Amino acid sequence: MPKASDETSGNADPTALDQASEKTATTTLSYTLDSDDRIVSVGGDWDGFARENDGSEILARTVIGRRLDEFITGDATRMFVRTMLMSARTLKRSIRRPYRCDSPQFRRLMEMTIVPLAQEMLDVRHHQIRAEPLPYTITIAAVTSTAASGFVKRCSICNRIRAGKVWSEVDAAVIDGRLTVAATAALKVIYGVCPDCLLSAGHRHP
Repeated sequence: MPKASDETSGNADPTALDQASEKTATTTLSYTLDSDDRIVSVGGDWDGFARENDGSEILARTVIGRRLDEFITGDATRMFVRTMLMSARTLKRSIRRPYRCDSPQFRRLMEMTIVPLAQEMLDVRHHQIRAEPLPYTITIAAVTSTAASGFVKRCSICNRIRAGKVWSEVDAAVIDGRLTVAATAALKVIYGVCPDCLLSAGHRHP
């Protein structure tokens, strides 16, 4: 599900793209893209999810007709998503990709499925597999410029952060002293894709 790039929450989707609620773990959200990657329709309880997650700016009437790129934060993440979309079109078969889309209170494992349609259109589905409570609330604030201070890098795919030279879960960075609990109340991040997720970009096929 697309999300506004300046939103304060758990994640940007590739897939900075999904804000499903932990209360709706079995529901699938979807959107259809035209050949220019513009959103032409949405499916599932789209507006219900948006309202549950303070996403009034991503209601159906707001996102339809706009390019998917507008809802993805970070050049590396945009390139990653474009590659997946291009692969589905070129290979003419579905592509599945697991990713994380955490909320401030929950660690959420998601799966994105990209299904090629006629005329270079794509059906993109986001399904929540499971949600686990985080040990404490982690509030993320995305920044868009490296000129900002006090930020860490965060992977849009696995939601790990790079604190120091190590990529890890936020709570692991707190445990080993690279981050304080106080910092997680308003953690400023710049989104990208970590080396592990880039290496695993050999996409899964159903």
